Amino acid sequence: MADDDAKVQPTTRALDALIRRTVGEVLRTSSGSAADAMLFLGNRHDAFPALLVQDPVLEPVDKVVWMVICQHGRATGAAFPRYADIAQLANIASTSTVARAIAILRATCWLSLCVRVRDGSGRFRGNVYALHDEPLPLADTLHLDPDYMTFVKAACTHRHARVRKVAEGVLASLDDDIGEGRDVLSPVNPIARRLEAARNLEQSRPRRFFTFSASVI
Repeated sequence: MADDDAKVQPTTRALDALIRRTVGEVLRTSSGSAADAMLFLGNRHDAFPALLVQDPVLEPVDKVVWMVICQHGRATGAAFPRYADIAQLANIASTSTVARAIAILRATCWLSLCVRVRDGSGRFRGNVYALHDEPLPLADTLHLDPDYMTFVKAACTHRHARVRKVAEGVLASLDDDIGEGRDVLSPVNPIARRLEAARNLEQSRPRRFFTFSASVI
C-alpha cells in the first residue's frame, strides 16, 4: 500500500515510530517465552468511547473484551492480556469466546494486529496490537495491519458463524461502496466521519456506521 501512504492520517504515521520502538522492547525482554504487546491509541481516561458502547455490529461480549484489553493496557503500559486473563476479568466462560471477540474487533477495525515479532533466529516472540477508540478508516487499517484483507477473507470461512457473518459484512460493505463509486481508500475527515456515525445511530432505521453500509447493518 506504499502508493496510498499519502492518504494516511498524520497520527497513523506517528504511530509507526511507536510500533517500531515497541518491537525493539519485545525483542529486548529477558524472558525467552513469547509475549504480545499492545498500543492503546487514545486519551488515558476511565471512560469508554460512546460509539463503542453503541456500535450496532458488535455484540456485548465484543465490547467488554475491548474494555478489558483497554483497562489492562492502562494498568500495565503496553502488555496485551492473555486470553485466560481476559476471560477471567470479563467473566467469559471460555478462551475460544475471547478469541472470537478479538477476531471480530480486528475485522471491524477497533483493533489492529500490527506486527508479528520474531527474533534473529526466527522464533516467534509475540504480537504488537493497536487498540483504537473508534474504527480506523480502511487506508489507515491497511497501513498498520497489512494482512487485514487476507485476514478478513480467511475469516469468511471461520469456524464460528458470528465471525463469518461480520467478515462477510465487511466485504459486502466494501462492495456497496465501490458499486456507488466511492473511493474506499480516500482520505477522511475524522470529525465528519465520527459525527456521521453518531447521527446515524439516532435514526430509527439502519444507517451507515463507519465502514459498514446501511444494507449490511
